[in-house]
Amino acid sequence: MPRGLIEALLVFLAAGLALPASVQAAATLQAEVRFAAAGTEPVWVGEEVELYLEMWTDGLSFGDQLFVLPEVPGGFLLQGDSSTVKLSENRSGDDWQGLRYTLLLYPQAAGRLQVPPFEVRFTARAGFGSEPKAFTFRTESLAIEARLPHGAAAGELLVTTTEFALDAGWDRRLPDAEPLQLMVGDALALEVRRRAADVPGMVFAPLAAPEIAGLGVYPESPKVDDRVNRGVLSGARTDRITFVCQAEGQYEIPEWRFQWWDPEQQKLSEKIIPAVQLEVRANPALGAAAGPDRAAESGTAYGTAFLVLLVILILGTAWRRFGGLLLQRLRGRNGPRRANGPEPRSGRLMPLNPRR
Repeated sequence: MPRGLIEALLVFLAAGLALPASVQAAATLQAEVRFAAAGTEPVWVGEEVELYLEMWTDGLSFGDQLFVLPEVPGGFLLQGDSSTVKLSENRSGDDWQGLRYTLLLYPQAAGRLQVPPFEVRFTARAGFGSEPKAFTFRTESLAIEARLPHGAAAGELLVTTTEFALDAGWDRRLPDAEPLQLMVGDALALEVRRRAADVPGMVFAPLAAPEIAGLGVYPESPKVDDRVNRGVLSGARTDRITFVCQAEGQYEIPEWRFQWWDPEQQKLSEKIIPAVQLEVRANPALGAAAGPDRAAESGTAYGTAFLVLLVILILGTAWRRFGGLLLQRLRGRNGPRRANGPEPRSGRLMPLNPRR
């Protein structure tokens, strides 16, 4: 072998041996991700399902963890909190470190749900003072089988929990057997608060707002209050709807039904907010209001009166602008004139003795 080639090879080997240990360790650093459900049995619709997202490396520490959860058709996927569980295991004599994130899935439809793949990024270090190495992975698609309890209404957001409470109240005292007497312009409001264990407030179905001719229906933005105490999630949602009487008549505000499933007792329960009957009378302070059956006739009468008033205003404006000129012309044509007399002069009068 030529002498020059041997010297170049020795220089190359020496340079490789002179690389910092941290750089060499980073080059051989390994990592992976795992994504799976905590259990393997089918779950109930609305039940909280724990999913484990784990990051692993044979290095010493993690950093810059980042992932964005995907939308799951037929369910809600969220991260309960940002806390992690540290893991470790030995693989063929090598120590691996892991971080576990717990994600929460709430199926809202019976059948097979698919959690789409999503990207996971993090960095790892081989040791103290070493350079971090960036890793990017993509999880596998995860399938979850959900079943609907017998008797539950299909297509609705079912709450599955061992603890459920519902508080509902109107802002007026309702009579026992007679319709509630109101006047045009009066308002009636309903407030509903739901609480459940292991269920976030966003999973509760929105309070349905009925459409009733003659009543204005105004739902407010819901208030969601989720709390985590020692790893236990408790969710609450408060809805409020206001009904405003717009016309005289007899009305019925329909009932609301709420179902929830207790997976431990295997029991489907239901609570009902009863329907409310209203009798709306005329308000003397506002004048008589047309009922729903006369709304079309009133609208036609108001439209005709408006057109008549508009024509009168147009004619009045035209007369003020052109009426005087028209009268002058009529007088000029038909008025008497002087016989053989000079025409009247117009203009400014001049003084008798003007100064030069």
